[in-house]
Amino acid sequence: MSASLLEAVLGLLRRTYAHEAPIESIGRYVIGDQGLARFYGDAVQEVASWDGDGARLLVREDGRSVRASIYYPDAMIRRLEEQPPQAGLHDGNVDPFAVLVEELDHLLVAAERAHAGRSVTRLELELHANVSKDLVLSRFVAGRARRLAPGRRVWLRHHLFHKREFTSGDPAVRARYADAVRFALAFLRRLDARPAAARLALLRRFDRAPLDAACEAARGA
Repeated sequence: MSASLLEAVLGLLRRTYAHEAPIESIGRYVIGDQGLARFYGDAVQEVASWDGDGARLLVREDGRSVRASIYYPDAMIRRLEEQPPQAGLHDGNVDPFAVLVEELDHLLVAAERAHAGRSVTRLELELHANVSKDLVLSRFVAGRARRLAPGRRVWLRHHLFHKREFTSGDPAVRARYADAVRFALAFLRRLDARPAAARLALLRRFDRAPLDAACEAARGA
């Protein structure tokens, strides 16, 4: 996969949320199957992951520093290379592209919170990524159109949220994923109802809010 897709998504997310944390070339953070085995081995802490293709944000602690990488399985990348989202989103590539966006968003949010001296929870990462996936994939589906057609929005949110099954054996993990979807959909409904000129400010408030405030914002409180 060319770096251009990652760079395009990176730029879109950073511009949308006005992120300030310094980020090096995004390719420096991305590893595949070989990199996972070589650099991490058993010394892996999984911070957040989607339960589909196995992609995840990984953190390695060596006693002096903390390093983060995004792991994208080789098979997932090949699928995106064969069916590039830039040429259109459809049933064959919507899932791996959503995974790509989700893990990139996890990295950016974790970096932004660290830059601000704040901690971040797994629920916060999942909630934020759900909103970001909808924003990015909506842009790709809409193309040059200003707004996504209602039928295409239903199709997209079916793939992003409604068809997903959380199969973890841990009830707490299943509850976290379900809460992240529920809060994200509530927030997106609020966002959809706002005039176009007001959406960016709402998104940036959501991005900066602590978890409790973000959940309250999603509820519409």
